[in-house]
Amino acid sequence: MRIAFVMAYPVISASNGVMNQALCWKAALEKRDHCVVLVNPWEPCDWKSFDVIHLFMFTEYSADYIDYLSKVNPRLAISPILDPDYSILNFKMRTLLGLKKIHLSNRYSRLRESLPHIGQVYVRSDFEASYFTQGLKVSSSKIVKIPLAINQIEDDQKNYSKENFCFDACFLADDRKNVKRLIDAAEKFHFPLKLAGKLRNETEKKKVFGWLKNTKYVEYVGFLSSADLLAMYKKARVFALPSVNEGVGIVALEAAAYGCDVVITNIGGPKEYYKDLATCVDPYDVDAIGKAVQQFLKGKTFQPALKEYVKKEFSQEYIGELLENGYKRLCLE
Repeated sequence: MRIAFVMAYPVISASNGVMNQALCWKAALEKRDHCVVLVNPWEPCDWKSFDVIHLFMFTEYSADYIDYLSKVNPRLAISPILDPDYSILNFKMRTLLGLKKIHLSNRYSRLRESLPHIGQVYVRSDFEASYFTQGLKVSSSKIVKIPLAINQIEDDQKNYSKENFCFDACFLADDRKNVKRLIDAAEKFHFPLKLAGKLRNETEKKKVFGWLKNTKYVEYVGFLSSADLLAMYKKARVFALPSVNEGVGIVALEAAAYGCDVVITNIGGPKEYYKDLATCVDPYDVDAIGKAVQQFLKGKTFQPALKEYVKKEFSQEYIGELLENGYKRLCLE
């Protein structure tokens, strides 16, 4: 198949999760001998030449794009990427707020408007799917659940030499990542915590370093290269991602594949990725976070079962197969 991947807006950062999801899917499909074209908005494109056009993210502009493309090539798929921190009812009300006649709209109302032109909606979790099936009344037959795939994992050694510390890698200053409560948990329960992530400006530096002032158990290790991040996964005994709002948290999956036990938020879709092989916590409860991390550091573990599960269920090979099957169904409709 010849497949077009289209981003809804320019990529600003190399750590953009949606871009990395698309690139990982591209690699998975190309291993199955499909051609994936990353569409450049500055160049003319023969839209009719594609078996499938897959759009990533959704903005108000995307609705006009979809309206045009549907007339040229109806085999459209979309990954809107919903990471809501509000109820399905709240989401539904937002989709109904647009008044097209007076040019009043928002991206959710325009998404509702675009759905009749879209053949498939790709989601990463049942949680995300529920916002479409319940909030927008999208038929479940139109929903395709494809989990995120992890990057290729080394198989050169089965066990890594673990050190007794907890690790987290993210945009540390973002409130939704909940790093301040993780720091508070480390200080209260006296466990070593290493934090990695990019501090994008002076405001973020001041914020994070303010949290770290006078801490005894927390170390900021900076923004890590891919190789250094991999080395940290291999060393850490626990990876914690107690976000208050998170789509999937691919870093936690990658850490699990390198032998880390995982403490993950109980809000939203991330917990679906771990079966019963991780500890889910209330991200607003510092004690719950601290006790969960401490249990792993004192000997509780789901490894190596978690590692093997993640490698099987979220490998590029398996995700590529799921994508291929989804696109084939779209082409037959």
